Amino acid sequence: MDALKVVSGEIRKLRNRIAKVEEAIKHIPKEINEIETQLETLRGLLSKKETETLSVAKDIRALEHEFTEIKQKILYHDKYLRRADSPREYERLIKERDKLTTRAFELSNRIAELRSKYDRLKAEELELYQKEQELEQELYRKKKEYGALLNELRGLTQLLERKVREIEEKFNL
Repeated sequence: MDALKVVSGEIRKLRNRIAKVEEAIKHIPKEINEIETQLETLRGLLSKKETETLSVAKDIRALEHEFTEIKQKILYHDKYLRRADSPREYERLIKERDKLTTRAFELSNRIAELRSKYDRLKAEELELYQKEQELEQELYRKKKEYGALLNELRGLTQLLERKVREIEEKFNL
């Protein structure tokens, strides 16, 4: 009879442990789904941020190209200013050069603004990448924990079944 009490106590402990593991297992799939949803949302934001960053970089390149062309035109006008024959031609070249200089200044300011925006976007992008990596690591840990709990549950269930068989064999049930 004492052996039966000991074995039934062991079985009770196993059932309690199984119940705890089952309870822990219940919540993990929900947590995994939440993390996957967060990852999906984050990846969407990251994609938008990357697209915006690429667009700003493209705009910077286009403005830099235009700026280079205007610099060349200013140099061209300076060259012809020295050779101007009439005051009228000189005045026309000065006005054109002034317009080009003003445009070059505007482009320079716009390029500086866009570079600042680009740097800010890259920093935000990096922050999103780091958050994505953290979520991926958390997802990996949760899946690993879930697998470990499932393995533990399988082992406990097998142990419980073995104990029940031992009792059945011992008492011819």
